[in-house]
Amino acid sequence: MEVKLWGVRGSLPTPMTFEQVRNKILRILTNLPEAICQDPTQLRHYFETITAEQMMVLGGNTACIEVKADNKILILDMGSGIKNLGKALMRTTPPKTHLDLHILISHTHWDHIMGFPFFTPAYLPSVTINFYHCHPNLRERLEMQQDYRFFPVGLDQMASRKNFIQLEHNAEFSLGNIVIKNTPLNHPGGSFAYRIEYEGKSVVYATDSEFKKVDTQSIQHFLQFFQNADLLIFDAQYTFEEAIHKEDWGHSSALIAVEMALRAGVRHLILFHHDPDRTDEEIEEMLERALDYRNLSYPDSTLKIELAIEGSVIKL
Repeated sequence: MEVKLWGVRGSLPTPMTFEQVRNKILRILTNLPEAICQDPTQLRHYFETITAEQMMVLGGNTACIEVKADNKILILDMGSGIKNLGKALMRTTPPKTHLDLHILISHTHWDHIMGFPFFTPAYLPSVTINFYHCHPNLRERLEMQQDYRFFPVGLDQMASRKNFIQLEHNAEFSLGNIVIKNTPLNHPGGSFAYRIEYEGKSVVYATDSEFKKVDTQSIQHFLQFFQNADLLIFDAQYTFEEAIHKEDWGHSSALIAVEMALRAGVRHLILFHHDPDRTDEEIEEMLERALDYRNLSYPDSTLKIELAIEGSVIKL
């Protein structure tokens, strides 16, 4: 199973400002050996091989995750990141080749569906898109987003074949050898987590959810849903203090993410849905506090904790 992050921000796409770009360049140059700075060839090679982690560029697109398993392509949410996913699919799929896509929708707030009108495969008659959703009337919601008053191309004008599959709450279904489960989350308007299992590996996608209490009784159901997941992608938009003051806003903190992941026996935690008003460096500080919390509270833990970074690939 392979997981790729195409969009990691919450609420709103967030391009970097000039000041942020300048600060990142300064951050890199400050740590460069003088010999590299004075050699244009070495300097070019260094910048060509630098990683997003080294540069600390998290990405500005909203929620979209690709999961490849059992020769199938699953897509979790359709935030602005799905545009680049569509371009990548077009580069790797021969023209007129039939393509089946499976899209799992957590909820229909704009940051999770806004990219679909720009998803190139949706305009091709050779593509079939299967939408799996727990909310009612998904087709109607997408049609409303593409009403001519808001977007020039209607949903029915997109040439792909579209199937809408309504899911029952707390149910599971299979796609070939893949098993997919869902469960409701606490978010205004409702949101749903998905657990994808294949060949003994599991990925849980649990974004846009607020956990007001972390006592065992309150979170037992979610601990069971997350249990022993190889990868947990979890909403950590707020600091712990913000999560207290922004009650009922429907988001969580990195500390809550760590606590729940540890109790559930998760192996790898990805902190996701970054606040659009926070710089990459500020989000990096949130990661450091989460790591400190793990080390102080659970010194023997082997839980791997990382920030969601656009373009990252995790192989399970």
